Amino acid sequence: MAETKHDTVFDTGQQYLGSVYAKALIAASEKAGETDAVLEGLQSLVDDVLEQAPGLESTLVSPRVPLEAKENMLQSALGGRAAPTLLTFLKVLCRRGRFDSLRAILRATRKQYNELRNRKEVHVTSADPLTAENLEATANRLRQALGCDVDLQVKIVPDLIGGLVIRVGDTVYDGSLANRLKTLRNDLLATSSQQIRSELDRFAAAE
Repeated sequence: MAETKHDTVFDTGQQYLGSVYAKALIAASEKAGETDAVLEGLQSLVDDVLEQAPGLESTLVSPRVPLEAKENMLQSALGGRAAPTLLTFLKVLCRRGRFDSLRAILRATRKQYNELRNRKEVHVTSADPLTAENLEATANRLRQALGCDVDLQVKIVPDLIGGLVIRVGDTVYDGSLANRLKTLRNDLLATSSQQIRSELDRFAAAE
């Protein structure tokens, strides 16, 4: 599974709530046999709907909007398209006034799901969108290298000068052109410094 991500900062309270609600969501979706569909639907809701329509999110979060109106909006937008477990869960979030924790819940759900399925979360940063073929090839190589399934989370950074930056846990594999140029520059500086020192040594020896 490969998803494009957006940077988000979570506070401690959001992280805790995300973990609690994620556990409940996974338990319900596993029982219904809808876990994959629920996770994909939740990711799509955040990336494809809420990111593109911030006004909708503000409405669903606002305590001034009646609960019935929020539930009707969710039913109209997702009914028949989202997994039933996900739609029910989103309505529960609205009832409890926790829709503002949706991104923290998504993050925690992916983490708990990966642990449940023995998958590793891999963050891939690229300057350009990756094709489906490139994503699958990258995933296959990582599966072979890591010896387990992977959850690719892709972030597009236009300022990255070519190549890919892959992070697995705390380990970063930087294959970007920018990083290679920086490494080359450092190597050249080190070589130049060594040459200068050698010239000075020869000059001192000649005195």
